[in-house]
Amino acid sequence: MLDMGVQGAAYGAGEYKRVKKAISFMSAVTIIYTTAVWLLISGFPEFFIRIFNQEDELIAASIPAMNTYYFGFCFMSLQFSGQAVFVALGKAKRAVFFSILRKVVIVIPLVWLLPGMFGTGALGVFAAEPISNLIGGLACFLTMMITLLPELNRNPKEEKQVDSRTFA
Repeated sequence: MLDMGVQGAAYGAGEYKRVKKAISFMSAVTIIYTTAVWLLISGFPEFFIRIFNQEDELIAASIPAMNTYYFGFCFMSLQFSGQAVFVALGKAKRAVFFSILRKVVIVIPLVWLLPGMFGTGALGVFAAEPISNLIGGLACFLTMMITLLPELNRNPKEEKQVDSRTFA
């Protein structure tokens, strides 16, 4: 994975172009990785289930649960990216907030509500995860972009030159 210390150091040094490049690279890698894992699990769920169990009845019941749980796993990359950037740039409280948002504020109510809705039963419990990945991931990533992009679009090196000429 990307060395987030380098990203944090570039941020502290005002090398915002490097920080933006690092965020773009990390986001692309995590999206590609989580999409590949999702496609692999979706394409071969029986293979992964058989690693742990050989009972045909359990395997048959597990495939829909696994497909539901991992549906849209690629959206988890948004959470990964947003939280990693917040931590690397010294904004860990935001990372913790979005972690709690996704698992406590979104997942727990959905686990209680979805099984009784739309006749989903137990699959409703598994559906809570992809819904939280989408909502929590988008909330985290978009907040990162909205709060950090204006700062990263500034050029602190030019500001330092202007400041030094003003006080010289």
